[in-house]
Amino acid sequence: MLFPNRFPDLLSPDPQMALALTSAQALTATTFPTLGVHQKCPISVAAVQNPTSTSPTFAYAGFRDTEMHFSGSLLKMAAMIAAFELRQSAADFAVTEGDCGDSTVFGDLKTAFNTDIQAAAPRFQSEPGITEPMRVPKYPTVFAPPQGLASGGCLMSFDATFTTNLRGMVVPSNNQQASATIQALGYSWINGLLAKAGLFDPTGQQGIWLGGTFTGAFPAVRVPSVNDGPSAQATTTIDMARFLALLIEGTTLDGRSTDGIVADMRGLLSDAQANGDPSFLTVGARPGVNGLGAGFTITHCKIGLGNLTAGGDVASEATVLSHDDSGQQFLVVWQNLANLNDRHNAMSFMVRRTLLTFLGIP
Repeated sequence: MLFPNRFPDLLSPDPQMALALTSAQALTATTFPTLGVHQKCPISVAAVQNPTSTSPTFAYAGFRDTEMHFSGSLLKMAAMIAAFELRQSAADFAVTEGDCGDSTVFGDLKTAFNTDIQAAAPRFQSEPGITEPMRVPKYPTVFAPPQGLASGGCLMSFDATFTTNLRGMVVPSNNQQASATIQALGYSWINGLLAKAGLFDPTGQQGIWLGGTFTGAFPAVRVPSVNDGPSAQATTTIDMARFLALLIEGTTLDGRSTDGIVADMRGLLSDAQANGDPSFLTVGARPGVNGLGAGFTITHCKIGLGNLTAGGDVASEATVLSHDDSGQQFLVVWQNLANLNDRHNAMSFMVRRTLLTFLGIP
């Protein structure tokens, strides 16, 4: 199967979380009265319920969470998702191949996949300057030479250079390596996959969108955003939160193929937090930024940082963290935060108060 079925929405609106977020916003307004962080920044927060179950649920609340905003490098998450989903699709296809020669397998993938890939994101077929090689995957670039399986068929794995670029795109968010990854995957695969998975709505132009390479290697293809006008890298916090929930749950993403992808993506986001570009909520990670404070451990993260057309940098992030004493796991996504220390401190305060209030801790 080329595309996954539409992903389920694992987020469940929760009155307790909504009350916690509203309370934290009010307290942030009085503690940081001149900054407006509680009003300007879209945010999504969810608590993981039944985390040891094969079907965890997510107690969710959001604010301005369906608005599209430019979020810079946070949208490298879109290319990460698309890369691993392509590996799944190719692995499932190649298991029935009789000849594992490079030219045979890559040619068969092109024949079987490319027409449907382009049809899944039709906008790119009419965009000025967007040629077919910019739309579809470069299979010999993405994949290593297929290896024969004793049981029959061929084993698909990423090419070593593609693996290096994919990792560098996330850890530590290198733009050149992101560009190489996006060019190898193609715009139509990335955005067609997001649309088929239910993470982008082409009609409403809402969800996770990646129509740029971070280097200008391909012409940009833009959608409307609230904070930056037409944008090539934009998302809603709720759709990014939906993806994080799927990554925590795991079963849905791994379930469509024998090629598991969840552990690989979790590993990249864990390494980004530990070794690359840590969460803005991390205590002591950046001079002048207080972070979330004691009592929480951040485990997985991808941050975003980029320049607005009108000037100034905006920060964003998608983060998984746990409360140390209770073990309660949370996911948090926020965006459109001016990249200034006082704004970061206000956001950290608001997130902390939301989580503690949800837990019933003064």
